[in-house]
Amino acid sequence: MHSPRESEKTTMLNLGRLSAFKYDIREIMSHYEIDESTASTIMASVIAKSSRVSIRAAIDFVREQEKTGSYPKETSEEICNLLDRFSRLR
Repeated sequence: MHSPRESEKTTMLNLGRLSAFKYDIREIMSHYEIDESTASTIMASVIAKSSRVSIRAAIDFVREQEKTGSYPKETSEEICNLLDRFSRLR
């Protein structure tokens, strides 16, 4: 009888603290006065990537959006720190 293989664990968004994460990311976006439509699109993408793919993919997306000029470097740094704070191995 074969033992079941354990899948590799990866860091993902802690869904138990999703409402706190949403509140904090909204605060960051409003602090840096990011356009509402841009902010909501970015927030949705960050939440989707970090909860379904990995925190690393979400951080890469945030950095990519910074390079396209969607928001300044400070915003990117704060969002990445927030992602690290709300991450969990799953």
